[in-house]
Formats: sequence, structure tokens, C-alpha cells
Amino acid sequence: MTEQEKILFNRLKQEVSKTFLQENSALSPDISKWKGDDIVRFQEDLLHKVKGRVSEKWFYNYFRNEIQKLPRIDMLNLLSQYAGYQNWADFKQKHQAVNQKKQNRKKQIHLNKYYLYGVFVLLITGIVAFSLTGKSQNHIRFCFTDENGQSIDKVKVTWLMPGESEKNLPLQQNCVLFMSNLPEVQLRIESPYYKDVIISRKLQTGDYNEQIILQTDVIALLLQHFSASETRNWEKRKQQLDKLIADEALIYQQWQGTQKGIELYEKEDFIAQLCVPNGIIKHMKILEIAYKNNKISKLRFIINQKNETD
Repeated sequence: MTEQEKILFNRLKQEVSKTFLQENSALSPDISKWKGDDIVRFQEDLLHKVKGRVSEKWFYNYFRNEIQKLPRIDMLNLLSQYAGYQNWADFKQKHQAVNQKKQNRKKQIHLNKYYLYGVFVLLITGIVAFSLTGKSQNHIRFCFTDENGQSIDKVKVTWLMPGESEKNLPLQQNCVLFMSNLPEVQLRIESPYYKDVIISRKLQTGDYNEQIILQTDVIALLLQHFSASETRNWEKRKQQLDKLIADEALIYQQWQGTQKGIELYEKEDFIAQLCVPNGIIKHMKILEIAYKNNKISKLRFIINQKNETD
């Protein structure tokens, strides 16, 4: 593998990560730091968009470790298509052309009054930014309830920090407490049986407290009700589920334990499994759910072998 090929493959990894983060979240924008659920969600997205799959072992060998040789051409083509190119050859051609243009531009750059003016602006910006960071930090508190005022203690709260990586905020009972000197905060709020929401709040000097009311996700609660209830009319339940789930829905079971992976279900097979007495629905835990036209378009779940309730 030449140095140029190594540079191009590292660039491909960056574009693969950028493509994934357009519609998903991860612990880090650096793909070499992904693990666990990040890798599983990437496997799902790759399968959905280009009908291809990489194993967890392959991911660690080529994305987590320093490589000595390029992957097979079929894998390079698959990843290039995922990043928006026709194939690996198309990716190389376009990036080699861009690199050549950059090198030509660098030869033309020289110090002049415009460059000095830019440096001056950057210095002023840095001074202002430094002065802002010197401000005292405010205590911020958000608490979460449903429409009836009942506390919700199963909430994932992510602080979307401008220019920085996302930060998960720990939940204390049904509230998050943190400190910030920024004039505005933006949070992404996720809960298994409530609709996800992103909120932005402009902050004044001083402490800030607010109660956030989350909207109930009726369909997710209905599936949970199915999993906890007894019924003898399985045909009626099958009809109800058929109305809830879109024909083209993407339904995944995420494997637990040391072997990470996913299993894809067709709609009919999934409904059949749900309608088997004492089947998977008794142990199913929903991890992610999405909708289109008021029907389930994506569902990700695990089978809790210990039959525990959280």
C-alpha cells in the first residue's frame, strides 16, 4: 500500500463517518473510536442504504486499527457507494483532482495586507472568546414529566455543544443538572415511550430551571402493552399489528452478549413471531422506533433473555 493510498483510505473513513452522522449519532465523530452500539447502528445503516454488510471483526481490523494493506476492492466499492460515489475508482479520481487543486493554490498564497487583516480579525475573535470563557458558570436544571405531570426517569439527554463533541448528561431521578457559561444550550431528549425532541434555550445571567413535558409515543406504548398482556384472540392482534407497521418497515433484532450483530425481519415474519403465545414479545425491549405516515417505518429491539423489566 502506497502512502497516497493510505491517505485516500483515511479520507474515505472520514466521509463514511460524515455520511453516517447525517442521520445518526455516535459517541465520537472519529470512526476509529466507535464501538458497541455505534458499530451496530452503522451496520444497519450500511445494510439499509447500499444492501451490504461488514462484520464487527472487519470493522476493528480496518477502521479501529492501523492498516498495512487496503481492504478488498469489493469492500472499497461498497464504502465508496455509501459515501456517495460510484465506486472506489470514482472516489480516488475526484479526491486526487481536489488534492492537485489544493497544492496549486498553496503555491499562490503569499503574505499581503489582506492576510494581515485576517490575522488581526482572528486575534480579536480569540480575545473575545477568551473573555467569554472567563464568565461565571450558571447552574442549569431540566426536569421531565408526561402530559399528566408524572415524572419520567427513563430519559437520555444529549448536550449538543457548538463546535464540540456531543455530551451525554447523567439523569438524577427525572432531572439533569449541569453548568454552562454559554448564552444558549441545545439538548436532544430521547425516551423509549415518548417522542424524541430537540430543545434550544437562550439563557440569561443566573441559574435556570425548567420542566419539560414529553409527548407520549402511543404506538410504542401499545407494543409494550402487547408484550405485557395476555390474549387468546391472536388473529385480532395480528390485524392490529398489520395496521401499525408499514409494509416496507425495517425491523431489526440487535443481538446481545459478546457477539454483536443484527437480524433483519420481514414484516410478516415479525408479526407472526409477535403472535406466538409466550414468544419473543414476552421478552422484547424496544431500543429505537421511527415513523412514516403514522406507521412504524423502523424498529430496533433486543430480546431480554432474563425477562427482566427495567
